[in-house]
Amino acid sequence: MILFVVYIGLLLIGLACFLLHALLPFRIAKRLRQDYPQHWQVIVDTGVSGQSARGPQLWLRMQAVLRSPAIRAIGDASLTRLWRSWRYSQWLAWGCWIAALAMQWHSRA
Repeated sequence: MILFVVYIGLLLIGLACFLLHALLPFRIAKRLRQDYPQHWQVIVDTGVSGQSARGPQLWLRMQAVLRSPAIRAIGDASLTRLWRSWRYSQWLAWGCWIAALAMQWHSRA
């Protein structure tokens, strides 16, 4: 019974971490728009006068910023904390799911 609870717990923690990884870029973008509009403008600006990045293009630009050292370079501790949560939540999620799969495989043997 205890192994079942651990198994379900690992799956739920993994799911929560995947959701966190998916939703944190929106929170980081909101903070950038509100607190650092000059940095946000660099992300949104396409180089074409009067045209801003939207939809998939904006998402790709935001992903590039998240994978670069730009967020840490701003020097805001809470923004860096959000960025670190985004970065490591995916790894934690995969670790939980792989551990749950290992438990499942081990229980069948």
